Amino acid sequence: MKGILKNSLLTAAALPALAAAACISSGDQNTINNALQSGGNGAVVQLCANAVIRISDQISFTADNQEISTEGYPTGSTRGTIQVAPGSSASTLIYGKNFNNIRIKNIQLDGNRPGAGLFPGGAANIEIGGFTTGQTVSNVASRNPRGWSCLHAIGSGDNNNPCKNVTIINNDIGPCGQSGTDSSGNPQWADGVSLDCTNSLVQGNTINGPTDGGIVIFGSPGSTVTGNTIISSPDYVGFGAINMVDAEYDGSYAGVSVTNNKIQGQKLFNLGIGIGANAWSFNDPSPLKGPATVTGNTITGHVSFPIAINGWTNGITITGNTVSGVTNPKSSFADASHCSAAVQSVFNQNANLIYYPPGVTGPQNLQSGFVAAPGNVTNFLCSSLPLPNSVSFNAGSLTIGPDTGPFADLHGVIAQYQGDNNVVVLQNGSPVWASGHTLSQGCNGGCQLRFDSSGNLGTYFNGAVQWSTNTGGRGKTMVVINTAPWIQIKDASGNVIWDTTKST
Repeated sequence: MKGILKNSLLTAAALPALAAAACISSGDQNTINNALQSGGNGAVVQLCANAVIRISDQISFTADNQEISTEGYPTGSTRGTIQVAPGSSASTLIYGKNFNNIRIKNIQLDGNRPGAGLFPGGAANIEIGGFTTGQTVSNVASRNPRGWSCLHAIGSGDNNNPCKNVTIINNDIGPCGQSGTDSSGNPQWADGVSLDCTNSLVQGNTINGPTDGGIVIFGSPGSTVTGNTIISSPDYVGFGAINMVDAEYDGSYAGVSVTNNKIQGQKLFNLGIGIGANAWSFNDPSPLKGPATVTGNTITGHVSFPIAINGWTNGITITGNTVSGVTNPKSSFADASHCSAAVQSVFNQNANLIYYPPGVTGPQNLQSGFVAAPGNVTNFLCSSLPLPNSVSFNAGSLTIGPDTGPFADLHGVIAQYQGDNNVVVLQNGSPVWASGHTLSQGCNGGCQLRFDSSGNLGTYFNGAVQWSTNTGGRGKTMVVINTAPWIQIKDASGNVIWDTTKST
C-alpha cells in the first residue's frame, strides 16, 4: 500500500503544467489573483526569479490544477518572494482550500512577523486542504508566520469525504513563531507543518525553529512522515518536534508511518516524538488509536523527553529509533520543576523512552530501553530552561496584583501572590510557607503585593496594609531562595533583617 500511495502522489505531483504567461516581476496580491482568475483551470502563474511581491491581503486559488511557482523552478535564494506588508491585515499568504491538484512550488513565503507583527487568531502562511485531493507544496520556503503555522493542510471535517493525497516535499520551513505569550497574553508559538489530511506524504522537509510542533499529525490516517529534519530554535523553546496527539478522525492514526526523521534540540524541545492523547494534555478520557509505526528516527541534543507515549490503543510499533545523542544529564539544559511528580521522576532518571503501561493498550512492539513511568504521566510540555536557585528584587521594583503567576520561579520552588491576598511559597507543588493573611471575600480587584521604595514588603487591599514585614526605611533588597527560609529582606550592608521565621 505504501508503494501504491507514494507512486500515486508522485504521479499527481509530476502532471505537466499548462504553458505559463510571462513571469510576474512586480505588483501585489491583485496581480497574482487576477492572473489566477483569468487563467482558470490549469493556470500556471509564475513569479520572476528574485521578484519580491508585497501583499496586504491573501492570494487565493480559483480553480483546480492551478500552480503558483517561480520561473525556472530554482530552489535557492533566487526563488520569487511573497511577503506580507507592514500595516496589513493579512496573515495567510496563499489560500488553496477545496481545489484539487493545485501546486505551490519553488517560491518563498514570508509572513513578516518581525515587520508586520503577530496576528492574534491569524491563520497559517499557507492554507490548503479541505474537500480535495492531490495538492502539492514542494521546494517552498515558508517563514515568520503571523498566525499559528507555517503550513497547514486542513481537514475537510467530513470523515466520509476527507482531504487526501497531499504531498509536502523538499520544503525549507521556519523560523515559525516565538516562545510564550505577548504582553496581552496572546500565544506567540507556531507549527512548522500541520497535517490534517489522509493518505498524504510529508517527506524531505527541513523545519528550522518551530515553537509549537515541528510536524503535527492530526490523525491523518494512512499518511507517511519520512526523511524530514526538524531543528529547534537557537533562541526559543519548542513544544515538540513530531506530534501524534490530536483526536481528529475520531482519534484514528491507522496506517500512519513516522520513519527516518532527524530531530535536533538546540535551545530546547520539550518532546521529540509525542504519542497519545495524554502526551500533551491532562488525562483525556479517550485514547488515540493505531496501528501506527514510529521507526528509524534519530533524536539528538537538547530534548527533554525524546519519545513519550500515553493514551494509545489498537497497535503501536516503536522500534529502531536512536536516542543516544540526546544530551545527558537532562538537568544540564532543562528543568522539570513545573512538571508533575511522575514526569519529574523520569526526567531525573534521564529516561529517553517513556511510557505509562496502563496508558498503552492493545498490540505493541516497543524497542528496548523504554522506562515505565511511576504514575499517569500527562502533559510533557512542562520542562523549561534551567531555573535559578534565587532571585533578588531591589526596593521599589516589585508591584503586582494577585494571580499574575509566580513572582519568583526557581528550581523546585515558586513564590506567588494568590487571589485571596495570601503570599505563598510552594516546593514541588506543596506549600512550605504562607503569609497567612487572607481575605475571605477575595480581592475583587483591590489587592496588591509591593516591595516598596522604603524597603517594606506588604500586601494591600484598597490601599490599606493587610500584612507587612515592617522593614520600611531599612530594607534594600528582597531575596527569594529555593531553600528555607525562602524569603529574606536585607539592609544596605547585606545583613538579613527579616525572613519567614520572623513574626510580623
